Amino acid sequence: MKNRVKGIYYIILCMFVSGMLCNSLRAHSDGAPLSCLGSGFDKYSWRFAAPGTFTCGNLGCHYQYPINSGKGKFTLFVLDKCEPGEIVDILVSFKQTDTDFHGFQITAQDSYYGNRLVGTFINVGDDEDTQVEAGGRFATHTKKGTSQKFWHVKWQAPPADFFVANPVRFYAMGVESNNDDTPMGDYIYKATRLIVVEPKKVKKEQVHVLKKE
Repeated sequence: MKNRVKGIYYIILCMFVSGMLCNSLRAHSDGAPLSCLGSGFDKYSWRFAAPGTFTCGNLGCHYQYPINSGKGKFTLFVLDKCEPGEIVDILVSFKQTDTDFHGFQITAQDSYYGNRLVGTFINVGDDEDTQVEAGGRFATHTKKGTSQKFWHVKWQAPPADFFVANPVRFYAMGVESNNDDTPMGDYIYKATRLIVVEPKKVKKEQVHVLKKE
């Protein structure tokens, strides 16, 4: 019973914090707020919580249309497998969209202890179109990046001594915005991709025994 009460309290707290952030920041041109992604959960800090049922599409940010109801196509391009510690390139892309302003946020999670955020997003060199948040737990657009339809981000897989409950899921949400500084007229999209993090299998060398004649 106590655990159930704690769970209800936690959900209410997340709704309150997320709603407060979303409603106070109508135009997120400088990057998406952490609590509105609707994907990941970090067991070490409630600040990075993002329950799957609560997104910027239903918490007051861009609530007019259901998720993925627009004409645009929001997709992720990434490899299916990688090794521990490997840095992976990810392309976040909008297609079939005729609006001028777009945004996104992405995270990576496995199923260990719920939706645990894993790996680290890394800034791409001198790229001014994207940025990382919360110590690399998330990546999102910058103000300059809202004027384009695709972004390049990098994610470093956890090291070999870190247990990963495969597969890891990349979860992203995208915004197709009319840039009128209101929550109306904007479309929200989500996209996911799976990646398996495991060491490369090394083939054993076959030893040929020469028979004496």
